[in-house]
Amino acid sequence: MKNTYFVLITLATILLVVFNTGFNKIKQCDITPINGTDAYWAEFLGHDQTVDFWPDEYVNYWAVLVNQNDFPNVGFKIQGEFPEARYFSYNVYGEDRNSTASIFDTQIKAENCSINPFNNQEKETSVDKNLYTLYVVPESVSEFDTKDNVLKFIEGEEEIGIILRYYVPAGGDLAGVDLPKIEVFDLDSKESVTIPKTSNLLMVTPQVIGRIDAAYSLQIDNKVRFYRGDPTGLYPNEDNQYVRTFLNYDDDDVYVIRWKVPTFPKNSSEFENAEVRYSSMNLGDNITNNFDGIYDTQYKLDKDGFVTLVIADEIPELREKAETAGYNFMPWTLPGNKGYLIYRNLLTKGGMTAPYSLNKAPMPSFATNRSHVITHDAKNYIGVYAPNGLRMTKNEYLADFGGFNDKFRE
Repeated sequence: MKNTYFVLITLATILLVVFNTGFNKIKQCDITPINGTDAYWAEFLGHDQTVDFWPDEYVNYWAVLVNQNDFPNVGFKIQGEFPEARYFSYNVYGEDRNSTASIFDTQIKAENCSINPFNNQEKETSVDKNLYTLYVVPESVSEFDTKDNVLKFIEGEEEIGIILRYYVPAGGDLAGVDLPKIEVFDLDSKESVTIPKTSNLLMVTPQVIGRIDAAYSLQIDNKVRFYRGDPTGLYPNEDNQYVRTFLNYDDDDVYVIRWKVPTFPKNSSEFENAEVRYSSMNLGDNITNNFDGIYDTQYKLDKDGFVTLVIADEIPELREKAETAGYNFMPWTLPGNKGYLIYRNLLTKGGMTAPYSLNKAPMPSFATNRSHVITHDAKNYIGVYAPNGLRMTKNEYLADFGGFNDKFRE
């Protein structure tokens, strides 16, 4: 009887210890949800051809814009779950629609008992979701400086913008997670403030359109040159480097473009050694809508790491010739004849010192110096890593790619 009693006492003690340990673990890992909503976000999907600002075909965007004149004393607390994506980030924008602050996936610190999967951390708890909390506050506010994941915006400007990006999301447009919740709060009282939802009809300004249209006179011959561009007014991603070109398309045209691609990762374990996190080429129009694109894992690379892209009408023999040669084919589906090709490299390893850094090319001033059409060609600064190509007729293309393979080496 005594032995039985002792066994029961021992079992009860063990169960109590296990229960208390589990209870404490749950208690320590419990994260208080913020008093927020996902209703403030306006959605802009990269594959939506009505979205302005030349989105990437394989990137989804969510934006919140607030007028500081209407809400002069607010901050933002954002709580979300790490998504299943190649990359994600937050950028903060001022009234000129340029990024003033940003943070990307591996830089974001996870909440207590969560892990950041972008850093290849091993999970040590049974928490179902890996959460993070982010603060966006004015530059003059210092009380949040001891917290993790703090971005600051410029005070006194009319517009504050916050954009969340998911690159190559898995598990649907939302990358397998719910949209982050946003709590807008008064900086003094810390009480929640209600703001209007951002319109999903956010549009590029007429000034930017005018700047773009003026550049279509740059095609002085049949060579296709790429240039750095002024991103003002276009909500650029601070982690991206861009070059672009302008295409005046005729019915008989074929464009053949080639460049060497920096190495890119296939999963998070390759992030550190990859030369870029992501690379893409997108085809849009002169009013900043996007119609097609390809990204790194879709590139048909040759043995030397080059990709060749053919842009032409969707005609079987044109596509077949490209695919037989091992080239990518992109059909011209734009409603007009003015095209815009934008090449992106994300998180370029080595920054400006890298031989493939697109930012090595100077930004041209075509309006004041026409010689920049030749001198500021990105090829002059980064060689084969800059896309360059040739415009030709359909017959020239079908004959021998318009002599492209010889002229590419010039």
